[in-house]
Amino acid sequence: MEVVIVEDEVLASDKLEMMLLAIDPVLKIKAVLRSVEEATDWFMMNQCDLIFLDINLSDDLSFKIFQKVKVDTPIIFTTAYGEYALKAFEQNSLAYLLKPIDKEELRNSINKYHRLKNADIEKIKKVMSHLVLGTEGPSFSHSKRTRFTVTYGGKMRSIAVKDIALFLVKDKAVYMVTFAGQKYLMDETMEVVASQLSDNFFRVNRQYIVCLEAIESIIPYSTRKLKIEVQVDVSESIVVPADKVKSFKEWFKGSI
Repeated sequence: MEVVIVEDEVLASDKLEMMLLAIDPVLKIKAVLRSVEEATDWFMMNQCDLIFLDINLSDDLSFKIFQKVKVDTPIIFTTAYGEYALKAFEQNSLAYLLKPIDKEELRNSINKYHRLKNADIEKIKKVMSHLVLGTEGPSFSHSKRTRFTVTYGGKMRSIAVKDIALFLVKDKAVYMVTFAGQKYLMDETMEVVASQLSDNFFRVNRQYIVCLEAIESIIPYSTRKLKIEVQVDVSESIVVPADKVKSFKEWFKGSI
């Protein structure tokens, strides 16, 4: 069995490789890839039997690989984040292992691959569906977050989602802004934050995620764009780009 590991952390990939070889000494590690770009290039020219795929890579989420190249190989996802299980199901997902990876769970995943390797992709997807829904093996919660933990003044604080007006990116850092005007630095990326929020929030553009209750007014901005005025102070205008105007209007009208 030829295996590819996609993992940007050297220690994590080394540990996974050691665990895999301990479970199956004849297994061959065909490649260890560190980024979306490197993995995309590799899969365009090569194939393997099984992929171990981290989700948060150095240059982007690994789901971007499948937007650039068709990959039919079964995948075992390895990640520290449980919230991506449903999205992983959209790929050829065989298992979803949360870090730190348990050796027995890893062994069970490999055994499952051997049992299903002659099955079609639909059967593999059905297995992953059971995993996600919690009817087989470990279950993964895909409920939305009700609170976020932040660090402020050297202390940890828990902020309820209902108190959050928006999230923004500034100087490559992600910040939370509450209705009270408090601003907190986040550890998560905007992609992770967006995946954990309810439909009460909308990803306006790459820089802003806005809560419905934070919107005071919507103003036409140029020919095809919109500008949002919110209840809290922001340093720049919040502009809905032309390609998101339709979905934004549907969200706004459907939420009130």
